[in-house]
This record gives sequence, C-alpha cells and structure tokens, in this order.
Amino acid sequence: MILDLVGELGAWSWMIAAILLAVVELAAPGTFFIWFAVAAVVVGLVAFVIPIGWQVQCLLFLALAVVAALLGRKVYGQGRKAVEDPYLNDRAGRQVGRKGTLDEPIVNGMGRVRLDDSVWRVEGPDLPAGTRVKVLTIRSGHLVVEPDTTDPSV
Repeated sequence: MILDLVGELGAWSWMIAAILLAVVELAAPGTFFIWFAVAAVVVGLVAFVIPIGWQVQCLLFLALAVVAALLGRKVYGQGRKAVEDPYLNDRAGRQVGRKGTLDEPIVNGMGRVRLDDSVWRVEGPDLPAGTRVKVLTIRSGHLVVEPDTTDPSV
C-alpha cells in the first residue's frame, strides 16, 4: 500500500519526505534531520529530471544523506569552542573544592552545609554541626564532604 502510494506520487514523495524531515528538525534539538531533508530534496529533483527506479532513488538518498550529514557536522562542528567555565550551568559542580560550615550535623552519612547564602545536602562521615568541611565531589545531587584538615579548629 505504501509502496503503491510512493509509486503514484513519484518524485513528489521525496519532496513530502523532505517537508516531514524539516518539521522533525524543528521539533528536535540540533541540526541533524535537516541534512536528510536536503538529501530528499536533491533526490526529488533528480527524480523529476531523470526517470530512475525507486531502488536507485533510495540508494542515492542514503549516499546523499551520509555526505550531507558529514558535511553539516564539519561545518557546524567548527563553531563550537571550548568553554572557559565548564561549570557555567552546573551550580553543584561549582561547589567542588569549596569549604563551608555544617548547619546540621552529619548523622548516618547525611547532613547540611552552608555555602554562601545556600544550604546544600551533604554526604560524609558523621560530624557535629559547626564543623568546617571541604566539598570533594557530587554524588546523586548531594555534595560529598570531608572534614577540612587545614582548619585549625578541627
């Protein structure tokens, strides 16, 4: 049934596929499906000019889609630069290496620490409230801490 419809529409089926792929590109992040849409348009134009079988059209589409995707990746891949601040949108990641004071004692491995104007859930060894701690890493949305050995009050 679908092959019959594609056969009746001929080259127009590639133009319809290109429109559908362009719509998918609008809904999907990045620039991936647009290259398949470009390949479908080219195959549709070739099919309008040269009468070729659907098998050849499919092979041409596959080849053009791969080439277009690779060229598109090369062109758009050059625009990406290394980020100066890798923790720009990672608020928890920015806390690694920082030191703070426990607001609540760490009991059974869980507690709270104050860093600037925020209170964070922490994991670590049991410690009393008021202890200075250093943030080691992040695990499951919690800061992992250890006592700050450079603090003379510890």
